[in-house]
Amino acid sequence: MDSPKTVKPEATAFPPELERLGIAAGTRIDIRDLDALSKHHNFQAYLYFEEDLARGSTLGRDLEDYRHVPEVERPFVNLDEFLRFATGSDPLFSSYLDELPLVIEILACGEIHAEDGEAVAYVKGLMPFLDELDMDLDMDDALPGAS
Repeated sequence: MDSPKTVKPEATAFPPELERLGIAAGTRIDIRDLDALSKHHNFQAYLYFEEDLARGSTLGRDLEDYRHVPEVERPFVNLDEFLRFATGSDPLFSSYLDELPLVIEILACGEIHAEDGEAVAYVKGLMPFLDELDMDLDMDDALPGAS
């Protein structure tokens, strides 16, 4: 499968219609809200797992560079694919997000050609690192004998 080609260069200056939704560079948004907004306002969201790649590259370049790498092995993923995989792996995934929300940092936006050739808007976000997740654990309860 060929990777989508970039239509509009990636930028950190967001169009007013996305900014009105609260989507702008540096904004942090719950993954469930990002999913709902992307579906309701017809844009795709891509999540990056590696900060250096997310900040130092563009989605178009990354889709090209990783075109021969299976999607599950790439350091970025389409939000729909991520949620499909997560809920397929664990049907309780959605309920876990109530306890431990995944907050995505929005980095950039642009447009790519979809498989049908149509231009599709996208936003690029960075997944939190494990040490950034607010687990609110009481370590005395979490680890036996940890007092």
